[in-house]
Amino acid sequence: MRLLSEVASVQEKPLKRYTAAVIGLGRIGQGYDYDRYDDTIVATHASAYARHPGYELLAAVDPDPFQRERFEVKFKRPAYADLSLLMIQQRPDVFSIAVPADRHLSVFQDLIRYKPVAVICEKPIAVSVADARLMQTLADQHQCTLAVNYMRRFEPGSIALRRIIRRGEMGEFFKGVVWYSKGLLNNGSHFIDLLRFWLGGVTHVEVMAEGRRWDGHDPEPDVCIRFDDTPVYFLAGREECFSVGEINLFGSYGTISYADGGNRIELSRTCPHPVFEEYTILSPDKEIIATDLKRYQWHVLEGLYNHLIHDAVLNSTGKSATETLEVVDLVRSRLGRRHDV
Repeated sequence: MRLLSEVASVQEKPLKRYTAAVIGLGRIGQGYDYDRYDDTIVATHASAYARHPGYELLAAVDPDPFQRERFEVKFKRPAYADLSLLMIQQRPDVFSIAVPADRHLSVFQDLIRYKPVAVICEKPIAVSVADARLMQTLADQHQCTLAVNYMRRFEPGSIALRRIIRRGEMGEFFKGVVWYSKGLLNNGSHFIDLLRFWLGGVTHVEVMAEGRRWDGHDPEPDVCIRFDDTPVYFLAGREECFSVGEINLFGSYGTISYADGGNRIELSRTCPHPVFEEYTILSPDKEIIATDLKRYQWHVLEGLYNHLIHDAVLNSTGKSATETLEVVDLVRSRLGRRHDV
C-alpha cells in the first residue's frame, strides 16, 4: 500500500497565507461541492481556498447575480460583478480563472495588469495554441506563476504511480489503452496530459477513426498516440450512455489499471505460474495505490503553495498545458486526412 504521506504536505502552521479570489462561479468555481460543509470532497476552487490553511479566500467575481448570492451565503465573502470592482476593494495574491475556455485569454489579460503572485487557470489553458503561448509570455513578463488545473498531476496517487513508473518497477511499457468520453479536448486531454506526466513526450500520432463530435464541436476520435516509445490507443465512449475515463498500461513486469477516473489505481505484477514453470502470469494479488481524487482541488493548491513557499516543482504549468494543447491540435489537424505524424 502506498501511503498519502509519501507526498509532502503543508505545515500545520503555514509560513505564509496567500489571499485568493475565484473568477467564475459555475460548477468548477463553486458548484460541484456547494452543498458540502466538510473536507471529504474538495472539488471546486472556492472550497479549496476556504479549506487549505495556506490561503485566505477573500472574494469572487461572476456576472450572474444568482451565483454571486450563492457564494456570499456560503462563504461569507463578497462577490463582484466584474474584476475591476473587486480590484478597487481588494488585491488578492492568487486567482483562479474558472470561466469558459474561450474567455481564458481575455480574463487573463485583464488580470495580469494587477500583477498577481499566481494564477490557476482551468483546463484547457486556451482555445488555441497561440492564445496559450501568449498567456505564458504575459505571465513570464509579469513574474506571475501560471498553473493549469490538470488536477491529476497533483493527486497523491498519480504522483506515487509516477515514481513507480520512473523507477522502472513495471519494466518497459509496450502498449496502453485509454477510454474517454465527452470530447478529446474537454476530457481526453486530461489523459493525454497525465500520460505525458508519467511516460514522456508525444512522438507519434495516428488517427484510426474520426468518430463524432461532442456537443457539435469537440471531436471524439479513436487515435493512437505514442508517448516516447509507448503506443497508447485512445478510444471514445459515449457520455450520454455513461461517463468513462480509464487507463490501462501493459509493461514487461506487469500492468497498471487507472480506473474510475483515477479513484482506483491497481498494479498487477508478474510472477511464475504455480504449475507450469515456463509460463509467467500476472499475480492474482493486486497492489492498491491509495488515492485522494475526491479532494483533487485541495491538492492543486497544495502543489502551488509548495512551489511558492519552497520553490518545489509545479507539476502543471502554462508551458506543460500548452504542450498538451499542441497534441490535441495535432490530432484535430489530422481529422479527415488520417495521416501519421
